[in-house]
Order: sequence, then C-alpha cells, then structure tokens
Amino acid sequence: MGAFSCYSARSTRSPVGAELPGMQQEFSSRKPGRDGPTMLMAFHWLTPFTLTKQIMSSLVIEIPSISDDALEIMKRVIDENEKTLIITDETSGPIPLASALSDFFQLASGLEHDGQRPDTDVATELAHYALDLVDRLSYQLRQLDIHDQRDNLARVFVAMAVWFARRNAVLDNLDGTGEGFANLVNGEHDTSELASMSRMIDEVLEAAADELRMDEDRSNPWRPWRVLNLNSGVAATRSLDPQLMEDTFEKLGRRLPYDMPGFFADGKRQMDSQNVPQEVRDVMTRYAEKWPDKSTH
Repeated sequence: MGAFSCYSARSTRSPVGAELPGMQQEFSSRKPGRDGPTMLMAFHWLTPFTLTKQIMSSLVIEIPSISDDALEIMKRVIDENEKTLIITDETSGPIPLASALSDFFQLASGLEHDGQRPDTDVATELAHYALDLVDRLSYQLRQLDIHDQRDNLARVFVAMAVWFARRNAVLDNLDGTGEGFANLVNGEHDTSELASMSRMIDEVLEAAADELRMDEDRSNPWRPWRVLNLNSGVAATRSLDPQLMEDTFEKLGRRLPYDMPGFFADGKRQMDSQNVPQEVRDVMTRYAEKWPDKSTH
C-alpha cells in the first residue's frame, strides 16, 4: 500500500546559544509527578488508511512528563560520555547541561503548579532559553552517536514548544520542533492522535515569531515553517477527519500558498490508489482542483 512522501527538517542550527547557569546540582533529582543535522524524516501521507493500534503514547503537555523524557535522554548521554569521554569540555558538557535543564524544569514546574502566566516577553525569553538547551542536548546525542533516544527527543521538543505556545510565548527557534513533529507524525497511526498532533502543530505555528511567519527566504526547503505546515496537513489528512482537513487546508493556503499545488496533487495521486472514505477523498479532490498543479500540464 502506497504512502505519501514525508516532509522533514534538516537542521542547520548550531549548538551555540544562551549561557548555561553555573549551578551544579543533580538533574531532576526531585521526581516530578536528533539523529543529526541531516536527519530526514520519512513523512508518510497515508500509511495505511486503516484504524491500527497506535504505536506511540499520547503526548502529555505537562512539565513532569516533559522532564521525565528529558531525564531519560540526559542519563543516556551522561552514561555514554562516561564510557567514551568524547565530550571533554567541562563548561558545556553533559553535567552543566543537566544542571541547567534541572534549573529550568524546577522553574517551569513552579509556574505550572501555581498556574502563573508570565507576560509575553518573559515567556518568550524563557522559551528561547529552554529550546536552546534542548538543542544542546540534541547536539550531544549526535556527538556521542546515540540513536535510541530519537522518539524521546522528539517528544521533548514538541511538548515544550506546545507548552510555551499555550503560555503566549513567541517562538523563534522551531528547527528541533519541526523535526520532532515530523518524527511523531510519521510514527503514529491512530487517527485521533493524528488529529491531536495536527491541532498542536497549529498552536505552535500560531505562536511562531514574525520572521518565521513571513517566510521570506524560501531557499531552504527544510525550513521549520514549511516543515511544520506540511506536516499539519499530512496529520490532518491521515486523521480521516474531513472537517479538520478543510480547516487545516484553508490555513495552509494562507501560510504556504506556493507549495499548495504540489501538495494537493501529490495527495490526490496517492489517495487515488488507496481505499479511503469517500468524504475524505472528496475534500482532497476539491482542494486539488482549487490549487491546480500546472507543472503537470
């Protein structure tokens, strides 16, 4: 059975970012209740169009859950580096990074527990810092050639971006989040989970910084604005929810109009060879006609 080809991010972001706090403490000692810069996600459009048992747990957009995933990754990094001694920089290695992440999660946990809503500027600054820390964690995974934490890393990037979006932060670093959503959408087969992911991608896109939303430099096909938008459309399509498809496609037309002809032509072509509900097929056909792909003529 065929599958739509996937859109994914190839990260070119460097690990350099905000300065790490100097406190040294055990990472996440209080138990709260990316493969590489050329990573390519196999972003499947429709794989397959049947209701299969979901293979990924529901995303939980709460700090204890995000912290647990980050802790598992961090422990793996620390253990591997103790064996290999590949990362030798004492100021920016695994232990200082663990300390900085611990500080962040304690702060974020307090905000979440108390129901505090920092103003937009404060939330934006904190989001930039926190996502930079996860970028550093991703970089250390690559340095140590660790590949078994990809799903955990995707969940951390995605859940953290959504958490901040729901607190009115403006997000200016979405490279890892774009890769994360591509990974999770690709691995998910449950239609309700795919619908949820499509809506969460939309939350993140609504929180994106103006310079990302303007999408003026289109030279990089793996830029996060494009990757996130296309993944939102794929997740909506694979959810088999005609209304969600329509809502998402309308937003895609406004956000990424130059990609729509190819997007819908590819979707319709692959859908024609599969057994899909007629109402789903009708939505795809209607939008393919609205955005004709002139390159095929």
